[in-house]
Amino acid sequence: TPAAPAVGTITQPSCAVAPGNVVLNGLPAGSWTLIRTPGAVTTTGSGTSTTISGLATGTYSYAVINAQGCTSTASVNIVINAQPSTPSTPNIGTITQPSCAVPSGSVVINGLPASGTWTLTRTPGAVTTTGTGTSATISGITPGTYSYTVTNASGCTSGSSANVVINALPATPSTPAVGVITQPTCAVATGDVVLSNLPSTGTWTLTRTPGAVTTSGTGTSTTISGLAAGTYTYTVTNSSGCTSAASANVVVNTQPPTPAAPAVGTITQPSCAVA
Repeated sequence: TPAAPAVGTITQPSCAVAPGNVVLNGLPAGSWTLIRTPGAVTTTGSGTSTTISGLATGTYSYAVINAQGCTSTASVNIVINAQPSTPSTPNIGTITQPSCAVPSGSVVINGLPASGTWTLTRTPGAVTTTGTGTSATISGITPGTYSYTVTNASGCTSGSSANVVINALPATPSTPAVGVITQPTCAVATGDVVLSNLPSTGTWTLTRTPGAVTTSGTGTSTTISGLAAGTYTYTVTNSSGCTSAASANVVVNTQPPTPAAPAVGTITQPSCAVA
């Protein structure tokens, strides 16, 4: 009577391959027939070792019948685990674009594995992020187009997400250029200044220092009126919310003083000699 087959290496199902395998050793030297329980599935061969493939999830044992028709006892149990599940494709949520204050973008990714630790992999660059939970926010993304896959705790990897497009950083406007300064006159108490080199597209906002007085408009040049005596600078904020450096100083002089009315003194009247 042959000895019971000796159970060798068991290869469990993987993310890519659904069935498992087992190596059975200690088989009769001649021809033999293996009988699987449950199912009474038979495998015929020869040699002292063989690999049984295509095993679905379940628990099995094997007996062997030798060339003389004698049957062994059953092997120890062979347990084939369930195939690890492949995670769903990550869902792209809110994308936050770079701003003047924050030069990189971020994205919320949903639909991640609910249990265990996962690893997100970004393409291109193969940048990885590890975490837990069904949602994550990925920050510090430079401008470009990216996609993400997620690998779960079993090592199975999802398909690629939809594209995440991070726009270029908004441009910072040039410093306003100080043009002609019109000083106060005897008749007008305040001064004016022409500011140029302003953003050519969209609406801009000029901010005066000191005082934080704002002026909004469009076009590359404007005149600021009603300036009291003092020293000022200007910054400009474009439609993207980006603010320039401060302009050169705008110095508005004090209004020239108006002289007092002449005072009438001695009046000398005409005489017989002087007409």
